[in-house]
Amino acid sequence: MSDESSSMRPCLRHVDVFPLSGEQGEQAFGIRDPQHFSDKVLRLRAEAACALQFFDGRHTLPEIQTAYRQKYKIEFPLQLLERLCEVLDEGYFLAGDNFRRYYRRLASSFHQSPVRAAFHAGVSYHENPAALKESLGRLFVPPQGPGLPGERNHERRIPGIVVPHIDLRLGGYAYAWAYKDLAEAGPPALFIILGTGHNGTQNPYALTCKRFATPLGEIPVEAGFVSRLCALHGGELFADELAHRSEHTIEFQVLFIQQLFGNAIPVVPVLCSFSYDEPGRGPAGESIERFTAALREAIADDGRRICLIASADLAHVGPRYGDPDGFDGEELEAVKRSDREMLRYVENVDAEGFRGYLAQEQDRRRICGFSPIYTMLKSMQAERGRLVAHAHGEMDPIGSICSFASVVFE
Repeated sequence: MSDESSSMRPCLRHVDVFPLSGEQGEQAFGIRDPQHFSDKVLRLRAEAACALQFFDGRHTLPEIQTAYRQKYKIEFPLQLLERLCEVLDEGYFLAGDNFRRYYRRLASSFHQSPVRAAFHAGVSYHENPAALKESLGRLFVPPQGPGLPGERNHERRIPGIVVPHIDLRLGGYAYAWAYKDLAEAGPPALFIILGTGHNGTQNPYALTCKRFATPLGEIPVEAGFVSRLCALHGGELFADELAHRSEHTIEFQVLFIQQLFGNAIPVVPVLCSFSYDEPGRGPAGESIERFTAALREAIADDGRRICLIASADLAHVGPRYGDPDGFDGEELEAVKRSDREMLRYVENVDAEGFRGYLAQEQDRRRICGFSPIYTMLKSMQAERGRLVAHAHGEMDPIGSICSFASVVFE
């Protein structure tokens, strides 16, 4: 045993661990980085995946061996443990010097660029502009889609929409139901896109002034509105700007704005990241209250036609998300019934009722888009919303489900 192996205390970064179908019936697990600092997906046998629970930065490799032996009554060879550390470190899954050097280079490159580059082009959607426009257009086609937008009524005002952020290949048609209404109303002068920050941030909100690029061009950010919002809020809103780099929840909405309105209408991109129990409690709760009040005031002072877009999915249930069993049949219908009960508060523009519903059920359905929806409901001047789409996508073959909906406010 080398001195390095004896002293090494591997610390696993926050990762997604998900089940895979193993060879010849053996269970295997996938490891991926939800923040996309690493673009690798590792496939590990169950024995190796179980060892990761001891990669907490406190256990040396011999101590990991001992803990593993005590829990599973079998030996994990040191040579294999060392090799596992090498693979994880090379893939930037360990919080060590290798990852820190890589992170500094990546963060520096992002902060120096005036453009937030399209991160998911060529993976989640076409990188060819013509093919992308065609695929977005197909999402409007019945029977799943609502039909192409009709004649525009310039007197009609839509102050906000709730739209999914699920993979466009699974639920893109549900986006179309909200965007059709938006395209048939008077065009806004500004879009404020409230995205879900999936990976957690230091603060409840993260802003950027970088132009958003996609294969359809670049869409500008309204820097003046951002400055006004920051002045009214009075707190730190750019500390977590790097979270915008790989987050898809704003990028997907920009695609539809470009498809229907071109690149002339500016946006304000805001990532929202907090849970249902944070508003009204502690420093995070104070920041949330200040931000929603500031956004409400900034919209009222602006005087132009502004549309808020809450990029939000709903329930996440099944083995991929920590449930022991898959959801189908009556279990799935019960989830969707709860969705609809919850969405009544959204339709009624009742932010506290929406939050109270999740508190009462202790968010057992793991609602993904709470923070942008809550922010919208607290900030928007609207009389009522209308549910125009509600569906679910199957995330894997073992019953993991994500539900989503579109709501249009007037």
